[in-house]
Amino acid sequence: MEVPSILLNRILAEMAKKNGSDLHLAVGSLPMIRVDGQFLAMEGQEMMESEMLNKITETFLSQEDIVSLKEKKSLVLVKNIANSRWRINVFYEKGRLSLSFHYVPSAIKNFSELGLGEACANFSKENSGLLIVAGAYNSGKTTTAVSLLEEVNKTAVKNIVTIEDPIEYLFVSKKSLITQRQAGSDVNNVAEGLDYCLNEDIDILYLNEIKDEEMFNRAMLKIFELASGNCLVILEINADSTVRVLEKVLAGVGKKMTMEAARYNLADILIGVVAQKLMKRRGGGLKLANEILLNNSAVKSLIREGKIYQLESIMQTSRKDGMITMEKSLANLAEAGEIRREEI
Repeated sequence: MEVPSILLNRILAEMAKKNGSDLHLAVGSLPMIRVDGQFLAMEGQEMMESEMLNKITETFLSQEDIVSLKEKKSLVLVKNIANSRWRINVFYEKGRLSLSFHYVPSAIKNFSELGLGEACANFSKENSGLLIVAGAYNSGKTTTAVSLLEEVNKTAVKNIVTIEDPIEYLFVSKKSLITQRQAGSDVNNVAEGLDYCLNEDIDILYLNEIKDEEMFNRAMLKIFELASGNCLVILEINADSTVRVLEKVLAGVGKKMTMEAARYNLADILIGVVAQKLMKRRGGGLKLANEILLNNSAVKSLIREGKIYQLESIMQTSRKDGMITMEKSLANLAEAGEIRREEI
């Protein structure tokens, strides 16, 4: 039997040669990778066996991780393996371990590399309020959020705090001071991390996706409180459109206040929403499509009145301000020959 660590390194290296973003290992299957959005089997590799997967898992889990896995039956963590950084999901399937690895680039891309417009660049100049970066899994929302933070880090003197679970990208403080705190180790949970922020001198707070619904609901009122003061809050949400994003936010904060109060508060603090997805690019690679909502007076009125479903019409008529719908973003990419129209 091949040494587990050597086998894993070899598979990850082979995936890197193919420019893969994700690796999936499950008992009775060839290693599967995602390349430019396509799910492919790694031909030439052997079927994964339960014993080998157990041994591979043991090569990167700490004793604390093993205890947590036994208790929770699943684990999401970030590790450095084969000279690269990976977000790893460890979980059980039919009583056997399965693994998925997502590549985390070492370099943080800037706005021009991501293809984000001037409206997104202007977000880095905001001093307070709530900015939401949304998208489904593997839509690049974390890449966009950290790009925004890095822009601030390079250009302004700010006190930036992140609360993440897990910490993916590692920042080096430049003009700004960046403190990264991991929920579960540096702070017990997101809600307690937010309590700390409410009592500290913080300019910018970044939270990656809060997956637990109960914790999300607990956190939203504290997020609103921070964003209504002198803090810019950048929040990731798993949703594929602006309307669904705001519905989720209002449902969460609505557990703690009346829905009317929730709408008025959101209208006051919201800066904007960036909802995005990654599309297969002609000739290989991926291309970012995004929907951008900016909170102008018309948007504020619709949110206060509970007419969120009408926001798309505002985005359609406010393109000169930097707004755009997902439909228009995709159509622009197709017209430019970047993506295939039939794949929209």
